[in-house]
Amino acid sequence: MSPPLPTHTGTFEVVLIVGAPSDGQVPCNAIPELLCVTKPGGLVCLTTRTNLSNLQNKEALEATLGRLEQAGAWEHLVGWPVDCWELPTSKLEVVSGISAKDGFIFGIVYLYRKQKAAQVEEVRSSPQLLAGP
Repeated sequence: MSPPLPTHTGTFEVVLIVGAPSDGQVPCNAIPELLCVTKPGGLVCLTTRTNLSNLQNKEALEATLGRLEQAGAWEHLVGWPVDCWELPTSKLEVVSGISAKDGFIFGIVYLYRKQKAAQVEEVRSSPQLLAGP
């Protein structure tokens, strides 16, 4: 479980994390903290790469997002794939025939609306929701 963020619960109407839920960066178990600092009814927007070097992390992220949705912590509003997400930072991120035009790699934007605070607190204190089956 990640430590709490240094702000009060229910502080922000919109929380945005761009690209950080990726391999070697922000772990999936930090996602409930985003919910905790979001006001009830507020929006949480997350983005990540969908290229081959990040697929395992993307699957773990989507599993975490799904478990939080099933627990009633938030409502999924959109999952928007983006073809020309960003230029790769290493040659390992580019795969011939799989990368978008001009060498860009793919990505995705997720948008969620936070539900009742009581449900979020249950998720925050329930590590099994984050661990998966």
